[in-house]
Amino acid sequence: MAKTPTTKTAPQDEGPSSADLLGSLLAQHKEDHYNDVIPTNVLISTGSLKLDSYVRVRSGGVVRLTAKMPESGKTSQAFVLADNFMKTMPKSKTLYIKAEGRLSPEIQARTGMRFVTDPTEWKPGTVFILSSNTFETVADFIIKLSKDMFDKKEYLCVIIDSLDGLILKADKDTKGISSGVVAGVPKLTKLLFRHLALPITHYDILLLITGQYSADISIDPYAPKVPRMGDASGGSSLPHQCDYVLSYAPRYQGDFILEDDAAKPDPIKNKILGVWATVEIKKSATDTTGVKVKIPIRKGRVGSAIWVEKEVVDMALQWEMINRKGAWFSFNEGIAADALKDGVTLKEKIQGMAAVYDY
Repeated sequence: MAKTPTTKTAPQDEGPSSADLLGSLLAQHKEDHYNDVIPTNVLISTGSLKLDSYVRVRSGGVVRLTAKMPESGKTSQAFVLADNFMKTMPKSKTLYIKAEGRLSPEIQARTGMRFVTDPTEWKPGTVFILSSNTFETVADFIIKLSKDMFDKKEYLCVIIDSLDGLILKADKDTKGISSGVVAGVPKLTKLLFRHLALPITHYDILLLITGQYSADISIDPYAPKVPRMGDASGGSSLPHQCDYVLSYAPRYQGDFILEDDAAKPDPIKNKILGVWATVEIKKSATDTTGVKVKIPIRKGRVGSAIWVEKEVVDMALQWEMINRKGAWFSFNEGIAADALKDGVTLKEKIQGMAAVYDY
């Protein structure tokens, strides 16, 4: 039986590959994506060796700082992070959103940072105070500054103190004082991150948000409680957008760091050298959620008050690099020998713990 002759068909042109199409779409929608903006994600120190061992704050990140009581350390921590950001990132500045109207000259002096209100004085390493609680204005400042500064190879840190103080312009212009919309702050939070989430990440911005304590309203006291990442208001969208949520616990008399920990505090005989700040990691990008870290704070210090010297001494005592006999302290032979190789001659004996910290 004769075979039917077969005819060869020319290969069909399948058009551009999917990769070519993707590249074309990216070019067409260049104004609507950030794929061509690659963040550097530089590590920013919290100022504490102990806390740095648990968290990895980076440029292009969001940190939420909450507390159940005022004067717990959240604003001070925000300024320490901002200062370290400006010391780490080239040509960087800080924009401080004073939404609640509380930034006393005493607080400014304790930070050791330079605060300005004149735009012409806003130089790298300084903090510009924007006294506004209008949500649209704050968002517009951040969005436009972030793009402009990134194009000029400058970097921006933003502190919103606090999110609870923001209000929509429409609500602000309402005559008289009203109760506002239900769940107003969570609504603003969602709006804020819809505008800022991608610019923050890709322009290497560090966004620091403080928050007030907020209790859940429950009609049924026996109803199961929903777990919360932090104790501040802002709704559920805020914790999801943050890289870290750090909650500062209230301070009590037992948190005092004294010259003699075994005795009661006394302004003359047993002075208060500092205080322990207890930080609970409510959300983490490094799988350390739930960890509580006690950070020593040095009383009366200008600049970062985190007592790094005490952190070092406490670890050295724990690892027996420093030996203690009564009120006298000495370095072990191995540490002394290593220091000598580096040209440092350590004291043989030091009297008193306070003197060890100073040394």
